[in-house]
Amino acid sequence: MDIYIGIDLAWGEKNLSGFCVLTPHANKLKILDIKLVKSIDEILQEILLYKEHNIYVGIDAPLVVPNKTGNRDIEKNFNKDFSKYKISMLPANRDLLTKYTDNIRSEELFLKLSACGFKRDYNSSKVVFEVYTHSTIAVCFNNYKILPYKRKKGRNTEFIKEQLDIYKKYLLDVISPHAILQTQLSPIKGAKLKEYEDMLDSLACGYAIYYCQYNKCKFYSIDREDTFVTPI
Repeated sequence: MDIYIGIDLAWGEKNLSGFCVLTPHANKLKILDIKLVKSIDEILQEILLYKEHNIYVGIDAPLVVPNKTGNRDIEKNFNKDFSKYKISMLPANRDLLTKYTDNIRSEELFLKLSACGFKRDYNSSKVVFEVYTHSTIAVCFNNYKILPYKRKKGRNTEFIKEQLDIYKKYLLDVISPHAILQTQLSPIKGAKLKEYEDMLDSLACGYAIYYCQYNKCKFYSIDREDTFVTPI
């Protein structure tokens, strides 16, 4: 069985990460599991539950970070390619990412997955790549425009909920009906709304790693090896 795992990884130890498990079913992806997880070891344990299958993992976080400051080549090249759509990636560097924890959590997860045989290669039976929710949503669903569902100055809770409703409808086009995609957002507030967003993001990550296996995509390299992939 082919298993697609999406992880919206929190940069800090105190925050929860969105985590989902998908598999192809009836021309869509079926949700086998979706939850919030905390530690890197817990995430690894959840992934390895499916070790007897082909596993494709998409993580919205930097897996390889050689640079102390500034941008990686991944961000530079992605931002150049997607500038016409006003979509960009934030800088990923060691100084920035170690503000949240002593180590870089995404790098730790990647190293542990690598030790378990995961490769940045779709020809492997155990695959891991960086993915990006914003470019996935824009290319696959939102006519090459960013969906403004992230909380920023000038966006109130009502607006965020409207965008999240659009988000879950997009996901229903490619994912079979599930309780998470039928959730009524009106009573959800505060941290619970952020947790819901994180779980939707994990679904977008899982869909991204699935989509890029079979459709037009672009790989961005670091240390001379493909590391990040996005629909184009």
